[in-house]
Amino acid sequence: MPDETGSAPDLIVSPEALGAFRGRLDDLLTRTRSAGLTPSLMAELRLDQYNFGGLIPGMTQISHEFQSATHRLEAFIRIQQDLIEALGIATLISQHGYENVEAENRERLQQIMARLAEDYTPPPPITDQDLHGPPGITPLR
Repeated sequence: MPDETGSAPDLIVSPEALGAFRGRLDDLLTRTRSAGLTPSLMAELRLDQYNFGGLIPGMTQISHEFQSATHRLEAFIRIQQDLIEALGIATLISQHGYENVEAENRERLQQIMARLAEDYTPPPPITDQDLHGPPGITPLR
C-alpha cells in the first residue's frame, strides 16, 4: 500500500503471505497458552521464605533469588504474549488498513503498546568513549 507522498513503499508483502504469517502467530500464541505457560502460572510457582521451614541465611538468599527469577520470567512471558498478539493485529492492519480493522483490535493494540512503554527501559546513550574505548587504548581494527 503506497504512502501519501507517492513514494514507493519500503516493504511489499502479498496478502496471502500476511495471512499465513498471522496464522503462524496465532498458532504460536495458542500453543504457548495451552502449554500452561502464563504469567499467573509463574506467580503460583513462587516460594516464600516460610516454605523452607525457618530462617536459615542461605535459604533466605535462595528464596530471594528464586522470587527475582520468577518475577522476571512472569514479565517475560507476559511481554512475549503481548508482542505476539500485537504482531497479529499489526498484520491485520497491514492487510486491511487501520480504518478497516475493528475498533476492538485497534484499542487492544494501543493497550499493548502503552503497557510495553511502561515496561521498557531504554538503554543509556552511547558515548564516544563507548565507541573508542578508554583513553590511551587504541581499538583493534
